[in-house]
Amino acid sequence: MTPQDPSGIVLVDKPAGITSFSVISRIRKIFHTKKAGHAGTLDPFATGLLTVAVGKSTRVLRYMENDDKKYQAVMVLGKVTSTGDIEGEVVGGKMPDEEEFADLSKDNYKKIRDAVMSMVGEITQVPSVYSAIKINGRPAYDYARKGQEVEIPPRKVTIFDIEIGEIYVKDDMIHVEMTVHCSKGTYIRTLCEDIGTKLGTGAYCESLRRLACGSFSIERALSLEEIEERYGSGDSAFVVEEVEAMSGLPKIDVTEKEARDLRNGKKLDFSIFMDRMEAVEGEPDGKVLAVLQGEPVAVIYAEDDGEGRIIREERVFA
Repeated sequence: MTPQDPSGIVLVDKPAGITSFSVISRIRKIFHTKKAGHAGTLDPFATGLLTVAVGKSTRVLRYMENDDKKYQAVMVLGKVTSTGDIEGEVVGGKMPDEEEFADLSKDNYKKIRDAVMSMVGEITQVPSVYSAIKINGRPAYDYARKGQEVEIPPRKVTIFDIEIGEIYVKDDMIHVEMTVHCSKGTYIRTLCEDIGTKLGTGAYCESLRRLACGSFSIERALSLEEIEERYGSGDSAFVVEEVEAMSGLPKIDVTEKEARDLRNGKKLDFSIFMDRMEAVEGEPDGKVLAVLQGEPVAVIYAEDDGEGRIIREERVFA
């Protein structure tokens, strides 16, 4: 990255209280560029990893859309809020009475643990009306804040794993710490609400922090202030090469000749790649990363040109 050509992936540790769009605006000012975008919105109350592409690297955002995510959350039982988090008004829920509390807490909170772990696997969610999901090109929360009703269709997501941390009582309410590894499009606020419904108490998400997005982790992220200070002093070592954004793509090895042909835009018969492409059958978009001795060559896919299947290049690396 150079001041004349700012480009790459910036890993931001987003603070609470600002929108993801505000982070993008700040990054544009820091890097003096109009081109910046992020992969995966974080709600204003949430903190943690926001992966931001700067300059020409915005073209790799598409390869990050399907990345898994990992979150650390605290769920509170007994109340339901209008937004599913701490920012909304209490609109429901049921504080457990003494007998119900004893039932929930016996055997080291087994009933709560079972309800949480029952969510592992493919589930159906209906995101909150206060989520950032786009409805007719607008975030759902735009409609909600203006008092406009909007129907949000259910969606299937996958919870790969949940690690339950400490379960404790604070302010007479049961708090559950958990780390959730999930597919794209999963709403942790909705997950908390669904667990609360299953337990009959209702629940909301008190805090939410994104720990990972694809191969990127929060340990590598910097605050906006750190990014501004380091880049302003001429240090861009923290900016990640865009090829790392494609680490989630399936990979195939190519020969030096194939690499040269791909880089030169030569049409290559799919048959010579067939045995290597079998491993990626069923991929959502059929894209693979061709590598030569571990170095990226091109993002390729198979296409029917009317006479047979050929290999096309979507993105070529010098």
